[in-house]
Amino acid sequence: MGVVGYRCPTSGEDVTTSIEASKDTLVKMRAMDLTIWVWCPHCMAGHQIAPAEARLEGQIIEGEIQTLFGTPSLADV
Repeated sequence: MGVVGYRCPTSGEDVTTSIEASKDTLVKMRAMDLTIWVWCPHCMAGHQIAPAEARLEGQIIEGEIQTLFGTPSLADV
């Protein structure tokens, strides 16, 4: 399992959502061309994100986020 993240189309900032998904789920969403509606804390607006634009930022292990892409998790702060 990982946390879904995306890049804000308005500000260009990376956003981490509270949506947890597996790699398989994200692949299935991409195949079905489903849209993810999310709130952006950077521009204070809602965004419609295509699964192709989403990424898994971390892996959930025993209730904590383990970072996959080099950005610190909340547990590291």
